[in-house]
Amino acid sequence: MKRLIVLVASSFVLWGCGDNNEIGVNTNKPENAQTYRVNTVLASSNGVIFPSEAMVKHGETVEFRITPNPAFYIDKVEGCGGTLNGHTYTTGVLTEDCTISVSFISDVEQALAHADHALAAESSLLKTAYATIENIKTSRRTELPAFFKGVNTLTWDPTHDSIHFPQFANIENTDVLLRANTDHSGNPADKVLALYRIGKNGHRSIVSGANILALTESGTAGSDFNQFAKNVVEWLAGRKIEGSKTPLSVVTSHIPNSYPYFEHYPKIKAWLEKNYPGQYVLNEHKACDYSNLLSCIQTQSPDLVLIGGDDYQKKGYAGIRDAIQYMEQHNIPYMTSHNAKFPSDQPMLEAFYQEQMIFGDTNYWGKYRLNNATRDVLITETPLYNSISQLLEAFEQEHFDAEALKTCGSNFITCNSDLFNNAFKTAADWFRWAAQAADQQNLDPFKTDNHLLLKLGLLLADKYRAAIDYPIDIKDVAEWYRAMFADWVISYSRADNRAQPDLGEFITDRSNLKKGINAHYRYPETVTERKTISVMYPNQWTTTGWYALPGQTITLKRLDNGNHKVKVKLNYHRYNTNRAYEQHVYRGPLEMLSERISIPAGGSATFSTPYGGPIYLSFYKNGAGEALTTEIEASGVAKHPTIMDFSDEKQRVEFEQRLLETELPHVDLRTDSAEQHLRRDRFEGAIGKEYASTSALLTGIREDHLETVYNLAGFKVQGKTLDESLSPQVVAACKSVMGEDCVDESLHIRAIIQHANYDQNAHCGVGCSGNPWDSSDRISPTGWLDNHELGHNLQTGKLNVHYVPAGSENTWSAYQNRAGENSNNIFPYVSLWRKHYIRDGQVTKIEDGHMNHKDLFFAFMSDAAQVKDKSGKRVVLYPGCKVADAGESRYEALWANGGYAVHNSPRMAFYIQMALRAHGMTLRDGTTLKNGFDIFTTLYLHQRIFDKYAGNEAMWNENRDRLGFSKFDYKSTSGEVKHMPGNDFMLVTLSYYTGVDWTPHFDLLGLRYSDLAKQQAAEHGNGKTLPMGMYVLEKDLPPRTMSKGLEFIKLSLKDGTTKWPRDNSTPADCNPAL
Repeated sequence: MKRLIVLVASSFVLWGCGDNNEIGVNTNKPENAQTYRVNTVLASSNGVIFPSEAMVKHGETVEFRITPNPAFYIDKVEGCGGTLNGHTYTTGVLTEDCTISVSFISDVEQALAHADHALAAESSLLKTAYATIENIKTSRRTELPAFFKGVNTLTWDPTHDSIHFPQFANIENTDVLLRANTDHSGNPADKVLALYRIGKNGHRSIVSGANILALTESGTAGSDFNQFAKNVVEWLAGRKIEGSKTPLSVVTSHIPNSYPYFEHYPKIKAWLEKNYPGQYVLNEHKACDYSNLLSCIQTQSPDLVLIGGDDYQKKGYAGIRDAIQYMEQHNIPYMTSHNAKFPSDQPMLEAFYQEQMIFGDTNYWGKYRLNNATRDVLITETPLYNSISQLLEAFEQEHFDAEALKTCGSNFITCNSDLFNNAFKTAADWFRWAAQAADQQNLDPFKTDNHLLLKLGLLLADKYRAAIDYPIDIKDVAEWYRAMFADWVISYSRADNRAQPDLGEFITDRSNLKKGINAHYRYPETVTERKTISVMYPNQWTTTGWYALPGQTITLKRLDNGNHKVKVKLNYHRYNTNRAYEQHVYRGPLEMLSERISIPAGGSATFSTPYGGPIYLSFYKNGAGEALTTEIEASGVAKHPTIMDFSDEKQRVEFEQRLLETELPHVDLRTDSAEQHLRRDRFEGAIGKEYASTSALLTGIREDHLETVYNLAGFKVQGKTLDESLSPQVVAACKSVMGEDCVDESLHIRAIIQHANYDQNAHCGVGCSGNPWDSSDRISPTGWLDNHELGHNLQTGKLNVHYVPAGSENTWSAYQNRAGENSNNIFPYVSLWRKHYIRDGQVTKIEDGHMNHKDLFFAFMSDAAQVKDKSGKRVVLYPGCKVADAGESRYEALWANGGYAVHNSPRMAFYIQMALRAHGMTLRDGTTLKNGFDIFTTLYLHQRIFDKYAGNEAMWNENRDRLGFSKFDYKSTSGEVKHMPGNDFMLVTLSYYTGVDWTPHFDLLGLRYSDLAKQQAAEHGNGKTLPMGMYVLEKDLPPRTMSKGLEFIKLSLKDGTTKWPRDNSTPADCNPAL
C-alpha cells in the first residue's frame, strides 16, 4: 500500500502542520514487519526536509520532500540508498536504520559551478561580487602594515631599467605593494612598482619591477627603504630573522651580475651581510639557475627564493616553470625582480607575468619612483577596488551617470574622459582586462579555483547580454549601462558562451532594428574540416572560410609544428565603426573584433563567442618576406560564403549556393594580397544594373577594382606575371635603363595583405583609410570611394606633391606633404575612365565632381594677370572670383595650407595634366606611351627600384647613374637620398624617361624643387623643355583618346590676357569686383 501526503506550497507551513504519520510509504510487507528509523540531517539552515524523520517497516520505501530557501538549490542528498527526482527523495527498500544528509548551495555557487547566469539572480551576483571586494579590502588592511613597520617615508628610484604593472587579474590573491608617487621630473604619478601575493594555500610571493634588495644597496633609496626591504624579506620568510637561531636560507636564481649596471648578486649578498651578518645561507652565483633551481629548493628548503631574468641560455620561462609550480605547491616563498627596460627584454619573466595574468609595461620613459611617499599613503586602499564597488552599487541601485555617456568622442571602449572613467570605465576595464588575460592563456576562468570576481563579472555580463534589445536610446540609461558591461566583459576561452539573442546591426542594416524583435538568423549545420592555410608574408591575417555560430563550441587543432605563432581572430570591425558614441543610439555590440586565442604548434584551442562571426587566422613571426603556413583541423564550424581563389570555378559555385541556402550574415573574399570582408547586404546590394549577377560582381571585384588599381601602381597581381599585367611600353622603357629590376616580382609586390571592410559604418566618415580600410556603403568595384580608399594604402612619399617655403627648396626636411587626399585619387579617376571607355565601350562624355581643371587655370592666370584685391594686395582666385586662400601667388595659395583635402582640385590637376602631357610621348627607349595614365605606373616602378638602391651608399653610388640621379650624392646638405621629397623625385624621373625637361609643369602648378633637381632635369632634357600649358577640361574626364583631340592652351606668366576657351573667362575680369 502507499499513503500519500498533501503538500502545501510553503516549507514553513509544512513544518507547522506535518507529523510523522503523514509520509509516503511503499510496501509489500505484512503490517507486523520490523520497523526502522529514518533520520534526516541538514548541513545548513538554507532549506527544509519534510518530514524530519520517519518510522518505516521492513521492506518499505519512503519519500521526503526537500525545499531550498529562496536563492538556494539542493546540492547533495545522500543516505538510505535513495534517489532524488526534482525535490522528492525516495529511499531504497529499508532493511535497517539509516540517515539522510541534505546540503544546499546558493544560487551564486550553483551558477558558478555550471557557468550559467540563469541559475542566479542579478541581486545575488552583485551582492557576492561586492562582498568579494570588501574581503579584498579587509585582507589588504590586515596584511599591508607588516611591510611598513618602522617606516615613515619611502624614497626609491628603480631606475629606467625597470617596469611597472598597470593591470593584474587575480585580485583575490594579488595586491599593490609599492606605488610610485612621481615621475623623474617630479610630476605626480600613480604607477604600481611591486605586487604582493598570497595564494589560497597561504603561499607568499612578490613580483617587483626592479630588484628591491640590490637597488637598496646601490644607494638609490632613502634611509627607511632598508627597513622596508627587511620587512619584505621577513614577510616572505614568515618569521623574524634577527635573534633567531635558524639562519635565513636564501636561494638566488638568474640574478644578473654584470658590470657596471647590474651587479645585483654581489649587492644582494652585501645587503644580507649588512642586515643579517652571519645569519644567512646563500648559494653561489648561477649555482641554482635553470634545472638546478628545483634541486636547490628541494635540497635547501629555503626561506625565500630570489629570481631575476638573466636568461643567458635563452631557455625562456620553460627554464624555471617547474620550480615556480613546485614552490607554489609546497609553500616556498619567492620574489621575482625585473632589471630591463621592457617586459619583452626578459622573456623568462615576461612569460611568467603572462601566466600569472599580470601585465607589465616599461618604466623607461616615465622613470616612475617613490619620493618621500608617506606610510599613510602607501597603505591606503587600492583605488581600483573602490571603483569596482561603486559600479556594483550603481547596478544594484540602478543609479547611473547619464551625462558621462555624452562625454565620449570615440567608441566607449576607447573613451578616456574623466567623467566616463569615474562612472564606468575604470572598473569595467579591470573585468575586461582580466578576461583578456585569461583568453591569452587559453584559460576558461570557470575551470579554475581562482578568479572569483572575474567569474561573477562574466555571469553578470551574460545576464545583461541575454536581455539586450536593440535599439537602445541613450535616455534609457540603465539599459545602456548594462549593455556596455555585457560588451566589456567576455571570455572567449569559455566553451559555453551563450548566444546573444539580439545581434543588432552586426548582422543587418540598422533600419531593420525594432524593439522587441531579435535580430538573429537560422543556423546551418556545423562541420569538421581540415585545411592548410597560408599567408605569403609574416605578421598578416587571413580568411579561413570558417564561421563561428553564436554560442557554438569550436575547437581548432593545429597539426603543424611550425615555430611561428598562430592566433584566432574573430570578426573584422574597427572600433569606431560602432557609432553609439556619436548617434546616441546603441544598435550593436561595441567591440566585435577580438584576437586573444592562440593555437600552439601541435596543440589546440577551444573557444566560443556570444556573437558569432567569420573566423580568421593571424600569423606572427619576426622577420620579413617569409610565407607562413599552418594546418588546422576545425570542429564545430559553419561555412559561410567565401572565395579563397577567384580563379576556382568550383568555389564560385559554392559561394553562390551558400548565399542562397544560408542566412549567415557575412561574406569573405580573398586573394594573396587583398581581402574584402563584408556584411552580407553590403555584397548583395551591389548586384543590379552594373553587375547583374553574383558571378559578374565577383569578376568585377577582381578585374575592375583590385587588378586595375594594382596594375596602375605597377604591382604584381595574383595569377599573372608583371610582363603579362603591365603595359608593354612601360615595361620596355623601364627595362631599357633598369633591366630585370622592372619585373622583379619580389620588389613589385605588396608584402602585406590589404584588407577592406564593408559594414554599417566606416571607422571615420563614410570611408576610412588604413589596413583594413572600411566603407559604410555596398561594395562598388568601379566606385570612387572603394578605389580612393584602396589608393590611400598605395600612396608613397616620392609620388606625393610637397609644399616648401621659398628659400628652403634645397632642404629636404623642410618639404611638407600636400598629397594626402589627392595623389590617391588617380586610382578612382582611372578606374572610372577605364570602366566608361574601355570596359563598357562608351563614347559619350563622362564627368566627375572631384576636380575642375578650370581651377588650375584661374590660379595660374591670377599670377599672370597680377590680380589684386581692393587694398592692392595680390590674391589668387578660383572661378566665380573666389579667393583661393591666403597667399600672394599660386605657390602659397594652393600649397601652404596643410588642412584636410583643401585645394584638392588643382592639386589633382597636377597628376591628371601630367598624364595628358605624357600621352603619346616617345620614351627614352624609343617606344611611344600609348596611354598617358601609364606614366603613373612608370613612376611607381622607378620609385621602388630607387628605394632599393638608396638603402646604402655603396649600392647608391653603383646605380645612381642608371637611375637618372647622377648629380645626387648619397648624402648632401639637402639630406640623404632616401629622404628625397616627391617634387624632386618626380621632376627628375619624368625628365629622365621622356627626355624632356618637366620643370614648366611644376612651375605651372606652383611647386618648388631643389636646384639639384632642376639641373638634373635640364640635363635629361638635353635642350628640350616641356611647353608650359594645360589641356582644356573641367569636370569632364578626357576621352578614350586622352589628350588627342583635346584643346591645349599655352600659358605664360608674361601673358595675362589668356582666357578660358569654354566660356572666355579670366580672373583678370574679377578686378572690378574685388
